[in-house]
Amino acid sequence: MTRKTYSQMLAEIEQLKHQAEEVRRREVEEVIARIKVAIAFYGLTEEDLGFRKHTAEKAVKAPPPGPAPAKKKRKSRYTERPLAGPPGRR
Repeated sequence: MTRKTYSQMLAEIEQLKHQAEEVRRREVEEVIARIKVAIAFYGLTEEDLGFRKHTAEKAVKAPPPGPAPAKKKRKSRYTERPLAGPPGRR
């Protein structure tokens, strides 16, 4: 068994990436074709698939949320402590 060099391995990785992308592209095409067949067979609409909201849902829109409540500012527990050393000296 011969050992591969780093550059040979990088070239092999690139080749595998290209092969994987080609396989993925073919699989996506097949999936899209199957989906189109199912859509046509069942007569599915964009609403059925969740791509568009039903018109009744659009009519009843919730009001936008108000501004978020202001957060309380906390003092750091470290700034409230006296500095180290003898009492009375700072």
